[in-house]
Amino acid sequence: MKKTVTTHTFQLVHVCTELPFEQVTASLQASLGEKRAAAGLIGATSLEDFQNRVETSKGPSDFMHFIEFNHGNWLQLFSDTPSPRAVVYVLGNPLIAHTMVKHDMRAALNVPYRLLVLQQGNGTDILYHLPSSLIALDSSEELKAAAGVLDEKLEQLVANITSV
Repeated sequence: MKKTVTTHTFQLVHVCTELPFEQVTASLQASLGEKRAAAGLIGATSLEDFQNRVETSKGPSDFMHFIEFNHGNWLQLFSDTPSPRAVVYVLGNPLIAHTMVKHDMRAALNVPYRLLVLQQGNGTDILYHLPSSLIALDSSEELKAAAGVLDEKLEQLVANITSV
């Protein structure tokens, strides 16, 4: 067995908004389309069928909802005082993912993507790792460019769900 550990620096994006948690999460969900829409991709029988399923499953943000993890629910079990709401959304688009993994399969480690929506007092924080800082390790310029496109799409999604 051979094991390698590589040190890597990534960037964490932290966006704060005065908008309430409920409004941000509702806006995010509307941007992603149907909950767990990605499950509908499983039965694809051809590339064309797969592409059509992605196109009809994605939301207006170009991303689709894979799953979410509501950490606030289980954290509440450990406390007598209310826990802040905290939900991790797993979102993505396999057609966008393909633009990266075709250059380096290690990019698959970070797609689909995760976004943390965290209640902060009366407002909301959104946190995510900048895709290009995780995906474009020591790889090609093509991979860096493709990851940069994902950076922009994710930034636009967050801007849209936090706009007043």
